Amino acid sequence: MNKKMITFTSVYALIMAALLVLTFLYDWNPSGYSFEGDGSTVSIKQGVTGEEVGQADLAEDTSGILLFQAAIQDVKAHWQQDLIVISLLFPLILFSLFKEAQPFKEILPHKWFVTMTIAIIVIYAVATLPSYIGEIQSVHDRAEVLLNDGT
Repeated sequence: MNKKMITFTSVYALIMAALLVLTFLYDWNPSGYSFEGDGSTVSIKQGVTGEEVGQADLAEDTSGILLFQAAIQDVKAHWQQDLIVISLLFPLILFSLFKEAQPFKEILPHKWFVTMTIAIIVIYAVATLPSYIGEIQSVHDRAEVLLNDGT
């Protein structure tokens, strides 16, 4: 491996490590919202620091709270899936950028390898982004309803 490849891999590893720490240690998700319940109320939190932005009473709005929690769980599941896909796509991206490291270069020309890599990334993005944006919007909408009902 040359220095450029090591640098690229190191930067990728640092970014992935930060994303994994944020996701699993701090319970972060791309919607920016999280929740914490104490039995009778649910605290709605926002941001990486988990700053409380409001509370909802479970007795008053059970269905709204459950819908909010389900929407967050959908975003979290999708985000974790995306982390796995990003991890799996890394070798393809690496081999596309560093032609000399590409496997099967005798069988598969580099241009075809790059084209296939781009096609895989585009197909995944087209298949997943619209629903992902809808899931995040759902979390924001449900949080807004809960926060406005609580004031």
